[in-house]
Amino acid sequence: FQAEDGIRDRSPSRGLGDVYKRQMLDNKINSQDFINFCNETLDISGKIALAHFRDIRDLTIKVDESPVTLADKQIEQVIRREIEKKYPKHNIVGEEFEVLNNESEYTWYIDPIDGTRSFIAGKNDFGTLIGLVKNDEIIGGVIDCPALKERWVSFEKNVTMVNGNIIQCRKIDKLENSVMATTSSHQFGMKKWRAYQSLEESVKVTTTGSDCYNYGLLASGYVDIVAEKLTAPHDYLPLIKIVEGSGGVMTDWDGNRLPFDDKDVYVLASASKELHELALEKLKNK
Repeated sequence: FQAEDGIRDRSPSRGLGDVYKRQMLDNKINSQDFINFCNETLDISGKIALAHFRDIRDLTIKVDESPVTLADKQIEQVIRREIEKKYPKHNIVGEEFEVLNNESEYTWYIDPIDGTRSFIAGKNDFGTLIGLVKNDEIIGGVIDCPALKERWVSFEKNVTMVNGNIIQCRKIDKLENSVMATTSSHQFGMKKWRAYQSLEESVKVTTTGSDCYNYGLLASGYVDIVAEKLTAPHDYLPLIKIVEGSGGVMTDWDGNRLPFDDKDVYVLASASKELHELALEKLKNK
């Protein structure tokens, strides 16, 4: 066979099984390479976030009425810079700046500060999100909460780690035993609000606020359901890998796969397939 470096392997003992093993090794190396890259980059961006945390001096409101700070812009600039240095041919989609389209099969998604309102208010559960998509497959996701010193990473199938430790969603199969989180239900339209109320009335406990942190808590087994409206792909694509890597499920409120290019999407994340189906029934019945 022809090796990736262009050198023909003439070893007679090397068969298809060896080729497969080599491909798997290459994939593993690539996954670890991505993990190392994200950890190193987020160590840098986290310092920027903490330098501005509880010291906000420049706050502006964007056209869509969402707040943005200098920290948002500086963090995205740093992450973009590091991606362009390490992976110069990759595409980049971020919240604060224009799309970089290199027509690559790889696209990075960046939300520099998810939970800007919390960040502005001095709450420590804000985070930075990074997602990596290859063609139409999400292959990596990261939630970094620098003020809490917690970082969720998933770049391998069925594996999510927090601070280097593998975690799993809690196994809950009844709504009445579940803990549900939502950042805010104030953005829901009336029909969606009624659907949400039907679900909320069925769970044991509901908590509000916390943005991306809720999905890390779901992956870690502390929250069982997250139901809310998210603005754009950079808000939700990184979260999908974190949830699914820890055994959870994440779709829209109709049970469909979340799109890669939509806005104002109603998302539902659950700790198990069984719990997800029960939650969808509540959301669909209104």
